[in-house]
Amino acid sequence: MSVNPTWANLPATYRQKEMEIVSGWLSAGESGSVVGLPGTGRATFLGFLCHRPDVWQRYLPPQLTGVILVPVDLNNLPDQQLSTLYRVLLRSFYELHTLLEEPIQQTVLSLYRKVETTQDPFLSQSALRELLSLFENQGRRVVLVMNRFDHFCETATPQMTTTLRGLRDSFKETLSYVMGMAQEVVYLSDMDSIRPLRGILDTHTCWVGPLAEDDARFMIQQIQYQPVTIPAAAMTHLLRISGGYPSLLRVLCHWLMREGQNVPLEQWTGRLLSKRNVKHRLRDIYQGFTQAEQFVLSEMQQMQVGKKRGKPKGEITDSDVLEELWLKGACFRQGDGWKVTGELIEKYIEQRESPGRGRVWHDESSGEIYQGRDLVAGLQPLPRTLLQFLLARPRERHTHTDIIEAVWPEEVSKDGVSTEALYQVVRGIRKAIEPDSTRPRYLINWRGYMGGGYQFFPEGRPG
Repeated sequence: MSVNPTWANLPATYRQKEMEIVSGWLSAGESGSVVGLPGTGRATFLGFLCHRPDVWQRYLPPQLTGVILVPVDLNNLPDQQLSTLYRVLLRSFYELHTLLEEPIQQTVLSLYRKVETTQDPFLSQSALRELLSLFENQGRRVVLVMNRFDHFCETATPQMTTTLRGLRDSFKETLSYVMGMAQEVVYLSDMDSIRPLRGILDTHTCWVGPLAEDDARFMIQQIQYQPVTIPAAAMTHLLRISGGYPSLLRVLCHWLMREGQNVPLEQWTGRLLSKRNVKHRLRDIYQGFTQAEQFVLSEMQQMQVGKKRGKPKGEITDSDVLEELWLKGACFRQGDGWKVTGELIEKYIEQRESPGRGRVWHDESSGEIYQGRDLVAGLQPLPRTLLQFLLARPRERHTHTDIIEAVWPEEVSKDGVSTEALYQVVRGIRKAIEPDSTRPRYLINWRGYMGGGYQFFPEGRPG
């Protein structure tokens, strides 16, 4: 296959760490999720992955040949019919058929034209399976790359994702998926449509974080337009205050070339924090973190200025949260401690009146419930019992009946507990732990169950 001119100018070392991770999946024939917060350039990475086979083939074993990556756009489906899904998948092969060998080109073209207008899902599915069988017989591997797969699942029916899982199961040695998403699969668990694919998407995760320094410098060089040239000192400062987030780098470069050339470097952060487009991007990045991650980032920022508060006795460790933040590129080691990636993000966190509330956890030694470093106080008996029940079974789906049977005393007739009574208990918990009870992050409605239910995320779901 030839290199697509659109992506040809990106260096072969672009996103090297992420390329190594995903290429490992390609080598093993595994599926996985490419997850990136808003502003990290997830779509650019997936585009580079799909259109630069000359790069990812370098990471594969020499004996592994015949791998084909197929970008699939599922976000513009005209309807939610299975026949449409199959035809879109076939169209994805058709759109790159000229990059394939001549015999396969003709087969792809023939199969797509054969079912291009059919509304019969059996015919379009049969054509797709025939194509996959052809690749299987040739010992080739096909990887369907779908960005914004979480967005697709918001409107997709369970039948649509079940058929994707069915295709994977039917062609295990041939077909795999790389799904681009803004959040991990666990935070999509209130969508019934994600369930058929969860088992093959949460096994492998590649985080797309801020750009490495060489990639960030390349991006700055591509953005700057002649005759304006960004001086070396200014470029270094851009890297430091942006943290390498592509969305920030872009608006910062344009600000610098329009109006920032005469602004002293030490004034950049203050000026930029007053810009609406900068604040918008900072907010998007920040809201992509869980409440526990926001809390830990706030703690890092406070430690930098000597404002760290004391720990209550028996507090849980933050090492798991730190590891997640490090994997996302949101922080890095500095001496004996940690530092937030990017001065703009750090200052944005400092200016927030209400930082993330932190993880909800149970101190077994005292029996108390904490949120971050603060005691969750003032809970009435039923809300407290429900919260303890949820802490013991986090992220599980709990129906109304499950909750009523677990929380209400045995002497109370379960049939006599009204839905409104349950809502009052839920409201009591949300009032105590949610930063905004109208947009819950910890105790989430389970939308997929007709009778209603809830899921509890101790770390506070992003969003």
